[in-house]
Amino acid sequence: MFKYIFILLAVAVTGASAYLIDVRSPDFTRSQRTAAPIRKIYATGAIEGATREIQVRPELRGRVVEIPIAIGQVVSQGDVLLRLDDSRQRQLVAASLASLQLAQAQLEQLQNGARQAERDEARALLQAKRARLEQARRSWTRIEQLNQQSAVSQQEADNERSGVEALTAEVAAAAARLEQLEAPPRADEVRAAQARVAAAQAEYDLAVIEHQRCTLAAPAAGRVLDVDVEPGELIGPDSAAPAVVLADTAKMRVRAYVEEIDAPRLRLGMPAAITADGLPEQVALGKVEFISPRMTPKEFTSEEPNELYDTKVREVLIDVLDPTALIVGLRVDVVLHPEDSHEGAELMTQMAAARQSSPR
Repeated sequence: MFKYIFILLAVAVTGASAYLIDVRSPDFTRSQRTAAPIRKIYATGAIEGATREIQVRPELRGRVVEIPIAIGQVVSQGDVLLRLDDSRQRQLVAASLASLQLAQAQLEQLQNGARQAERDEARALLQAKRARLEQARRSWTRIEQLNQQSAVSQQEADNERSGVEALTAEVAAAAARLEQLEAPPRADEVRAAQARVAAAQAEYDLAVIEHQRCTLAAPAAGRVLDVDVEPGELIGPDSAAPAVVLADTAKMRVRAYVEEIDAPRLRLGMPAAITADGLPEQVALGKVEFISPRMTPKEFTSEEPNELYDTKVREVLIDVLDPTALIVGLRVDVVLHPEDSHEGAELMTQMAAARQSSPR
């Protein structure tokens, strides 16, 4: 009897305890959902200019004769960076120009036809031969009559007839020559001459291009970051190191790489705090201006003990508001704050104030 009473009491106590625990226990799912903090996004990156580094090499192989720039100098697009020996290219330009001028002169001569003096000379020659032919025909008429009367020998009559035939052929040749001088040029001759001019023009243009390639010009405005060549050195497009390295440093930005776990939370316009080991007391402000549409394999790490070793990262570009102390290539750490967080709102306020106070 006491055994059953003890069992009933144990069951009652257990049920009451379970009820109290269930009633007093908080809703962990709801509390975690409402109280979860807004996480910052950490990333590593490097400073670069408005463009990536531009590695400039000459398009042809040659020996350097002049380097009119220095490291740190600001250049504009088209400014000369270096010059190669162009003695051979100058000779090719001169030779191709002479060939072009010759072809043009031949075409012009063909289109203009013969000179007036040549036409007058051919016309006078034709008239003279016609006059001689008329005289020879009259003489042949008399000789033929005398030959019929046996007053002259047959040999003399044959000679006179041969002279008439020869003069007739000469008159025909002179007339053809005059017709040729006075006739316009044939279409096929003009096309052939024009083709020779076009070929010579192409050779000249190619020679000019080759000569221009002896001068290495800046492809864009920027600052000279490095010059890895000396006068007298032989360089070319296949050189291991670029001759000149440029970058547009008028505007600085950070190319950062965000871990895969944080990549979906990236948004354009997110404020960023940028720090560097060499500038421990300075924090640069920036804003996300570009987010890569794809993930890429991770290439480098920050070697921090708490780094997440994801296999892929997402690339972002961050415009730096005041890059005074930053230099191209400097490794930096970036903290991105969601705009709806307290820190993000503070950074946005600081950037707005900095823009208003900065000189325009």
